Amino acid sequence: MKRFTKEIKIGGAFLFCLAMLYIGVNFLKGNNVFSTDSTYYAVVSNTGGIVPSSVITTNGFQVGTVSGVDYDYANPNRIVLTLKIKESLRIPKGSNAVLVNSLLGGVSVDLRLSQGDSYCTEGDTLLSGFSGGLTDQIEHVMLPQITTLVPKVDSLITSLSALAADPSLGVALNNLEDLSRKINQMSDELNGILNNEVPILLADLQGAAHNVYSISGKLDNVDYESLVCRLDSTISNLQMLSVALIDEDNTVGSLLSSSELYDSIRSICTNANALIEDVKAHPSRYINISVFGKK
Repeated sequence: MKRFTKEIKIGGAFLFCLAMLYIGVNFLKGNNVFSTDSTYYAVVSNTGGIVPSSVITTNGFQVGTVSGVDYDYANPNRIVLTLKIKESLRIPKGSNAVLVNSLLGGVSVDLRLSQGDSYCTEGDTLLSGFSGGLTDQIEHVMLPQITTLVPKVDSLITSLSALAADPSLGVALNNLEDLSRKINQMSDELNGILNNEVPILLADLQGAAHNVYSISGKLDNVDYESLVCRLDSTISNLQMLSVALIDEDNTVGSLLSSSELYDSIRSICTNANALIEDVKAHPSRYINISVFGKK
């Protein structure tokens, strides 16, 4: 009885190891023996390097794994992929299982769901396709563009090299440096004017404005009415004086308007000049000098 019990224990341990081995192998393949994933199929002509345990994603989220890749030897262009997808995901009819190359070289299945009201049932075969991904885009799209761009870049580099070797470039750079130095000097002078001259000018303007304000205040206090009356009186007196000077009936008017007075004054001046000349010519006639009692 004890021997039978020992054999049973050994057999149970062996079965347990087999079960664990089976579960481990399926786990490494990407299969979960305890899961209730739904099984779908996809038929492709080229796997592109896809293997069991490759991930299945939709909108970047993993929803399952590839559990098997079977080659149809009777039809060389037919490769059947077994897809294990989470049971909670309902796949509309018309959805595509697209094989996509990743940047690091691996291949995954991108499940692109369609918009529809009817859904696939477990065991259905999904539409399939192949997308080269980023590596194919680089190879077939970017590389030709780069190839056409290389001669232009080479020509640009050649032009830049020729420009750098041109002596006039150094002269132009020196001129640019001199211009920058002059601009800096002008800027310093302008800053000096703004800091030194402008405050003085503003102060003078403020003083002038204050003086104008003071004058305007004084002008406000002037009695313009009395000033106008005085000016009017002065103008009246000047008018009376002018009339008096022009009128021949008075002494001043007759003096200014009579030609006889002018002729008399002119005759007197003439005679005075003649007398002075005669005195200069014959002083002895008018001046007697006595020396020692004699005339």
